[in-house]
Amino acid sequence: MIGAESDRQFGPDDLAFAENLAARVAVAIQNARAFREAVRYKRVLDATLDAVIVFDPATLRISYVNQGAMDQLGYSEADLVGADATKVVEDLDAIGIRGLVAPLVSGALDAQTATLSYRHSDGKSVPVEVLLQHVVPAGEAGRIVAVARDIGDRIEAQANLRRLAESEHARAAELNAVIRAIGDGIFVCDAAGRISLSNPAAEDLFSAVDEETYDEILAQMEDPEHQAPALGTIGGPVELRARGPEERWIELSTYPVAREAGDPDDDQGGSETIVMLRDSTVSRRQQLIRDTFIGVLSHELRTPVTSIYGGSQLLLARGDRLDAETRTELLTNVAAEAERLQRMIENLVALARIERGGEFGGARPVLVDRIISQLVERERGLWPDVAIELVSGRPVQMVAADEEYLAQIMRNLLSNAAKYSGSGSRVQVSVEDGEGEVIVRVRDDGPGLGEEDTEKLFALYYRSARQAAAAPGAGIGLFVCKELVDAMGGRIWAKDLPEGGSEFGFTIPAYDEEAELEEEPDGMAPIAAAETREPARA
Repeated sequence: MIGAESDRQFGPDDLAFAENLAARVAVAIQNARAFREAVRYKRVLDATLDAVIVFDPATLRISYVNQGAMDQLGYSEADLVGADATKVVEDLDAIGIRGLVAPLVSGALDAQTATLSYRHSDGKSVPVEVLLQHVVPAGEAGRIVAVARDIGDRIEAQANLRRLAESEHARAAELNAVIRAIGDGIFVCDAAGRISLSNPAAEDLFSAVDEETYDEILAQMEDPEHQAPALGTIGGPVELRARGPEERWIELSTYPVAREAGDPDDDQGGSETIVMLRDSTVSRRQQLIRDTFIGVLSHELRTPVTSIYGGSQLLLARGDRLDAETRTELLTNVAAEAERLQRMIENLVALARIERGGEFGGARPVLVDRIISQLVERERGLWPDVAIELVSGRPVQMVAADEEYLAQIMRNLLSNAAKYSGSGSRVQVSVEDGEGEVIVRVRDDGPGLGEEDTEKLFALYYRSARQAAAAPGAGIGLFVCKELVDAMGGRIWAKDLPEGGSEFGFTIPAYDEEAELEEEPDGMAPIAAAETREPARA
């Protein structure tokens, strides 16, 4: 159509031909440009890690997948293109997929996001978050474009976070339960001294006051020497007397807990301090009583040891030059002090076993009246200035007891009655049957007990002012008696007598021969042994 030095003339047909040719060239150029853009977009889609799948909303046939989809699902392009969308969607069938995209096809929604599970080629599930859009190219049917992102790592992280939160919640609940169950008072104070946490024991420690700061806690105690530790320091324990009419002591300790840098709960830029409070009144009293007991015990032990040592040395050095009456007096004194020392040691041994929670021996059938009569006869020799007599009548039933314990109880009660009644007094012992038990009473005509002391006498280390003035003692004999009686299933008491003097009594359960035979399959009960065995020291 183009030439040089040509006289050719173009007519209408040539013009139409040229226009048609130009139109075809324009279409070719436009197609080339569109293809170039399509290749570019395909490269972009293949470069993304998200899975892009295009499918027909009516037939669900897949028409395009990118490289991300193939990597995510483990299929090749040939496996996916032309396949049904249900091949890759695990938790929806064809009806479910069409229902999911229906709002997009109808135009009700421009796009929507759903969390689904894709099916990998090896059968495992791939959790994905899918963005769905309905795209309608010019002159073509609409297509659904699904852009899916693998959220497996996110779900795992969320699961780990949830497990961590549950674990922390459980630990916090457990810690809270432990703190609430602790018997000692616990306060947590911030750097400004404000109380941020307290347990029930702490709140009950000063129940009449609603403490809000550490200073208010200290205000409830006397601290003239300023011994209370400061917040933010490891201090204590220090014992401070609580204010009020009653004697009450509080042990106070502090333990700082440093905050981590950047802690959002730290609005003071400092640290918290755990303040522990413990009511030490009982332990302090027990320690004072124990210290007093040790002092008394050292004196009580020194007296018989000194008498035994002095008497024996005198007998060794001058025994052949002493007359018979003096030697007898010395030997009697040595024997009496040795007996006193032996009883103290027996009580201390029993006390040690009681404090350790040791088990007592088993009960056996015992002829209690015979043992008591022998012990009364024995005590008469040790207390010549006191009239000790057994006033029981007929024999009583056998008891289920331990002979050693029974003998130790009687020795303690008889020696107490003789010691506190004084020279020239009278002590009567009676043994009688009760209902399923045997009752033993030791009565004296001494000064009596005093109503306020009858219940306290069996407490460890307790000695009334009247007793302490009348005779020395360590305050453990009656406590041991009570523990031994309890161990054998009996009961013990002390009371004043209307006619003057006092009564110490106890009971021992009667021996049940039928119950014993039931426990002995061969029908052998240790009765004969109890009848022939002599009680210790009697």
